[in-house]
Amino acid sequence: MKKNKKKKKKSIISRLSKLLVVFIVIGVIAWVGLFALNYTIGDDYLAALTSNITGDEVTSTKKKTMINALVCGINDNLTDTIIFVRYNVQNGKVATMSIPRDTYVKNEYCIGHKINSIYRGKNSIPLVEQVEELLGVNIDYYLFFDRDMLIGMVDEIGGVEVDVPIRMKYDDPTQNLHIDLKKGKQVLNGKQAEQFVRFRKNNDGTGYAMGDLQRTQTQQEFIKSFVSTTLSLKNITKIKSLIDIALANTDTNVTAREALKYATDIGKLDISGMYTCTAEGEADYIDGLSYFILDKEETRNVINTKFLLTEDANDAVNEINE
Repeated sequence: MKKNKKKKKKSIISRLSKLLVVFIVIGVIAWVGLFALNYTIGDDYLAALTSNITGDEVTSTKKKTMINALVCGINDNLTDTIIFVRYNVQNGKVATMSIPRDTYVKNEYCIGHKINSIYRGKNSIPLVEQVEELLGVNIDYYLFFDRDMLIGMVDEIGGVEVDVPIRMKYDDPTQNLHIDLKKGKQVLNGKQAEQFVRFRKNNDGTGYAMGDLQRTQTQQEFIKSFVSTTLSLKNITKIKSLIDIALANTDTNVTAREALKYATDIGKLDISGMYTCTAEGEADYIDGLSYFILDKEETRNVINTKFLLTEDANDAVNEINE
C-alpha cells in the first residue's frame, strides 16, 4: 500500500514538473519568454497542498479550455518586454504576440505615454487592463519577472544557442548595462542572454535596421531556442531548480491549485508549432518623442484569425514559420 502511495506521489510530481516547464517556458516568453504562468511547487508546497486540498475554499473548480496570459520582463520597474500568450489546453497549441515597449497609450498610471512605464513595480492590474483594452481580450493570468530570472534560468540549462544578427556593442553606466556580443551563431550564458534580448543600438548609433520591431523579432527567436533547450532531455532533471529560480523572481496571480488542474494536459504541448508575431502598427514621432502606434483594428484581427489555435489552424502556424 505504501509502495502504491509513493508511486502515485511520484506520478503527481512528474506531471506537475511537466506543467511547470510549460508555465515557466511560456513565462520566460517574456524576458523573452517562457510560460512561467505558474510560480509554484517544490516538494514542500506539494505536501502542504495535497494534505489540505479538501479543506481550503475553492473559488474556481472548472478547468479552462483556453488560457490568455500576460507575461512581462521587468528592468528597473519598467516592462522591457510585454507578451500576450494564448494557450489551448485541449490540443497544446500556443500563440504569442509581442507588444512593443514604446506603444503609445493614455493611462493615468503611465509616466508619459509609453506602455512600459505603467507597471513601475506595483501596477500589475492597470497594465493588464490596458493590454486587454488594446487587444480586445480578457486576460486570465499575469506574470512579471525580472532579469535575475532570465539569467538564472539560462545558466541553469547550460546556455542557449542563438545566431546574433549583428555586432552588438553598447554601454550604459547608469543602468550598469554593458553589451558586448560578436556576430554569428553561439551559445549565450545568462548575462549574455540578458544583453542579447535588451540590445537596441550600439554606442555609435548603429543597430537594428527596423529598430524596436526587429528587436522584438530577435527576442521571439530567442524564445524558441530557450524553450527547445529547456525541454531537452538533459534539462528535465533541473525542473526543481528552475522552479526555485522562478519563485524568487516573479509577481503572478497563478496559484499552485490553479496550476494543478492542468497537469494532465501538458503532454499535448506543441512548442514546435508555436505561433509568434508582433502587434500591428508603426513607429512615429509625437511631440518629438518616438512611439509605436498600435493599430487596434488590425491587431485584433490577427488575434481573431490567427489565435484560434484549433486543429485546422495549422496553415496559420506554417505561414508564420516559413
